[in-house]
Amino acid sequence: MTGRVALFTNNFLPYSQTFIHDEIHQHRRYEVEVFTARRMNQDRFPHAPIHVGGWLYRLFSVSRRFAARLRTGRFDLIHAHFGVAGARAAGFARRTRLPLVITFHGYDVPLLTSLRRFTPEYWGYALVARRTVLERMTLGLCASEELYEMLRDYGVPRDRLRIWRLGIDLGRFSPGERDRGEPTVAMIGRFVEKKGFEYGIRAFAQQVQRGRRARLVIVGDGEREARLRAIVGELGIADTVTFTGALPARAVQELLRRADVLMCPSVTGVDGDRESGLIVAKEASASQVVPIGTWHGGIHEIIDDGATGYLVPERNVTVLSDRLGRLLGDPELRRRLGAAARQKMEREYDLRTRVEALEEHYDEARAAHAGG
Repeated sequence: MTGRVALFTNNFLPYSQTFIHDEIHQHRRYEVEVFTARRMNQDRFPHAPIHVGGWLYRLFSVSRRFAARLRTGRFDLIHAHFGVAGARAAGFARRTRLPLVITFHGYDVPLLTSLRRFTPEYWGYALVARRTVLERMTLGLCASEELYEMLRDYGVPRDRLRIWRLGIDLGRFSPGERDRGEPTVAMIGRFVEKKGFEYGIRAFAQQVQRGRRARLVIVGDGEREARLRAIVGELGIADTVTFTGALPARAVQELLRRADVLMCPSVTGVDGDRESGLIVAKEASASQVVPIGTWHGGIHEIIDDGATGYLVPERNVTVLSDRLGRLLGDPELRRRLGAAARQKMEREYDLRTRVEALEEHYDEARAAHAGG
């Protein structure tokens, strides 16, 4: 079965959502047209056609341009990334009688019950989520087992939910030459609460204070940058820590080729915001960089504790530092866990096979919609 997909996403495309671009360009049986509120980073994420909504769409999810294209484009289904974009897409799906598939990624599910849903940015989502999204969507793809269970608890029937794991392009990530004298530890992501970078910095500082030779490279930017830099200064480790700012994809790939350990100490935010799966943990694993993550969200589905990396409790600097110390002090352990991590990615997260599975979900949604 072949077909055409109208893909809805609020912004196309921030750097943190590179996976969407990778996914839509791996399709073999489906063509994708993008519908978005804002066009971003055009040079980095080329795609055509892309339809951009005006101010009415951004405020009220109304667009004559979108409606006209959906009527004439011979689409077979609508796929929205994130529940918030699903809320925007639901009305178009209803009026065009197209099946609606929504991928839930992390913040969008706890947002359904947290006080944050009443902020101006999300009140529209909260207003229509149950009636127009959860009751009318044909299929919900959950990026972790945790999100699947949360949506079940929210009342979504089991037969309309699937656990869905995003893949990565294994050809872009591979190990390179590493400095055996001074291991490199990386943290990569937005500087927001749920990334937990503060705990990673403190764990690294404990190892430096115990005489370990290593360098910490922190990639990203965001609202917590000043706080993170202040912690580095207070701990007296500024000469062993580098803040690179946000980096393009190629530079991140190169960093992972030579890094030894990735720390991804994610935590649940005070507003319930959380990770589902971490793309960067998959990219590191594919590069044979050993990841240390937390028992949080879907991270345990990516990292097999003690076999392909380590998992530690959220906000537990002592245990995080212990696992980091084991890896910094044992190159053979890093080599063994890194090789196992790469093998896991090849078995479970190859982008080509994951998109083939996604297309099967598209087929399933079309059949269910036709039968309903």
